[in-house]
Amino acid sequence: MGFNLTYGLLFEVTLFHNYFLNNGVETFQSMPTVGKEKMLQKYSTDVFSTITPTLETHTALQNHRMSYKKTKTGFSIYIKVKDTDETDPFIKIPANLNLKFLISIKDYQFVNYTDLDFAFSQVLLFSNIKPLKEPITFEYLPKIEDNKLISNAYLVSEETTAELLSALQPSEKQGVFGIISLNLQGDNAAGNIINDLGKILSPNFKIHFDNRKTLWKYINRKATSEIETNAAKPLTLSGFVEIDPLTDFTPPEPVNSHYPNPSVKSITKINGDYYSEIFI
Repeated sequence: MGFNLTYGLLFEVTLFHNYFLNNGVETFQSMPTVGKEKMLQKYSTDVFSTITPTLETHTALQNHRMSYKKTKTGFSIYIKVKDTDETDPFIKIPANLNLKFLISIKDYQFVNYTDLDFAFSQVLLFSNIKPLKEPITFEYLPKIEDNKLISNAYLVSEETTAELLSALQPSEKQGVFGIISLNLQGDNAAGNIINDLGKILSPNFKIHFDNRKTLWKYINRKATSEIETNAAKPLTLSGFVEIDPLTDFTPPEPVNSHYPNPSVKSITKINGDYYSEIFI
């Protein structure tokens, strides 16, 4: 008697961040396929985040013959399937089965280069199911084909945050930045992982963070003077953003002036605007 070792992709979650994927002012989304592949070759979510199944989910994965596989761009869940049909799970899975994954941030500069307003009493929720106490404007987790960036709209209320955290084991509650919570069938068909017959659909969900854009303030210590750009400029790990002294400042600066790009270490928030400070 043989053993069934066939596993099919149940779903995957892709985590993008434009700070690492954009090239100066050129966005990842606008790049040709070759350009995107080049940026993805040196990209890894390990640089700034950790994603782990909750202890409850870990048990559910084992009970339903599922396997969690970490990837450079997030993770995938595989499930044991029948030899005769690779879309049919070996063990029937209920449509309301919920799987949760915790996102923690390990780069202390993440808050500087990520275009979000962070709230310590709220978590970001990425889900295909709306919590009962969230408004009808609740943002569902996008799919890979959706041209959608993560915003503060994904921050759930303090009440919902408390409920989500209370369901975790004590050892899991520290440092939770975001929670991925997926039912096998969501509130709408677009978020389904299995269809009404229980067959797997293998969707690819996407969490795409945008890079922060800041006003660049150049501080001349010797001359005790400061100038700042008229508009916010993008912060990126790759590429160089050219500053035009004639158009980027008011009044214009000398045409032969050169201005370096800032690091992500020195950022301040003043009256709702973010500033990068560059000492020259």
